[in-house]
Amino acid sequence: MTSQKHLKAAVRARMARTGERYTTAHRHLTGDRSAAVPGYPAFGGGRQHDSALLAHVLEAAGVTAAHDGQPLGEPMVAGLAGGIGFMYFTFSYSGHLPTMTIVPRIHPRPFVSGALERAGLAHTVSETTSAAKAARALDAALDAGRTPICTVDRAGLPHQAWADVFAGASPHDVAVAGRRGTTLLLDDDRLEPVEMSAEDVAAARAAHRASKHRMVVVEPATAPVDLAPAIRASLAVTVHDLTEDVMPGNFAGNFGLRGLAKWADAVADRRTKTGWTRVFDSGPAFGHALRRLHDCLTFDHSSPGAMRPLYAEFLTRAAAVLGEPGLTEVAERYATAGALWERIAETTVAGHLAAYRPLVERRLELLLGGGTPAALRALSREVEEFTAGLDVPEADRAAELDALAELAARVVLLEREACAALRQVVG
Repeated sequence: MTSQKHLKAAVRARMARTGERYTTAHRHLTGDRSAAVPGYPAFGGGRQHDSALLAHVLEAAGVTAAHDGQPLGEPMVAGLAGGIGFMYFTFSYSGHLPTMTIVPRIHPRPFVSGALERAGLAHTVSETTSAAKAARALDAALDAGRTPICTVDRAGLPHQAWADVFAGASPHDVAVAGRRGTTLLLDDDRLEPVEMSAEDVAAARAAHRASKHRMVVVEPATAPVDLAPAIRASLAVTVHDLTEDVMPGNFAGNFGLRGLAKWADAVADRRTKTGWTRVFDSGPAFGHALRRLHDCLTFDHSSPGAMRPLYAEFLTRAAAVLGEPGLTEVAERYATAGALWERIAETTVAGHLAAYRPLVERRLELLLGGGTPAALRALSREVEEFTAGLDVPEADRAAELDALAELAARVVLLEREACAALRQVVG
């Protein structure tokens, strides 16, 4: 507890010094930790789960950039994966509050394997419906000194307990950095290895059936990576997926800049059945939607600012590698959009949801700092009870949605302008 108190004080001090939000400051302070497994550089921290995870695995594999001889780093990895995107959907399940989800990174393209393919890094992607075969393949990869990335069901990880996690519904990548006997050492958000039995990891892999025990294994580097062609390819992919169809039929309008506009219109809509006024028409439903919006823009498949600040850092580095000053201007545009996205996220946890902010901070402290699964489950229940007990008068819901709608309209314009500028550079 003493170390957690010291960490919290350091986070607050950084916030006061830099003006960063709590989550951003926390991730900056916890992103650089000494290795707990020989040959593996760090656990947890970082800005975004998947880009930090892959950056760790690539450094462990000895991958470096040809232009400077250094590990690629998280911003570069995030950009090579395709960086930003947008997906928006609402859902209604029997027995549950209506909900929504936003994925502000590139989607539905694969994030990890996409980065590896564009960088030309040797790797294998295996899938199987056989749990026994998957376990043998994992053992073989570890025996060969590799660091496999396995897709599991997030709900199958006790340390990932949270109010919006449903069994079998959330694919989640973890890196298996090593093992001690039958205990596997996972890199998954915590600042130290997550210890789970091989049997429990196997169960978590099997629980997300659609992933078919997916495992990605990166081979050791044989030469530094020429990043220039990989960067150009990733920029083209990002522009394409923001502006063109990435899904067939009616689903296409839920992705990219059209999906962003659809979300903004739904927040402002006061008349139709797809507008947030009617979809989230009670205190608990309204609170659940705003909670989800905050989390999706901050840490759930994202990083603070809807991943735009992280992408801006990638663009700045890409400008230097390519000798393309136009990317620096685009980076500034996305940094501005990221600041507005952070304001939107902060707006969701103001007003009637002000009590949610300290619960999110507590969750982050427990997750990164080694809190017990029981404590995380208890916090999850507290969040659910808080949401279920919300009493938000209709007039107040309308006023808060009006404030969000105004910000959403502004961010749509910023995103369109930034994408147009990026497209002009990409050609």
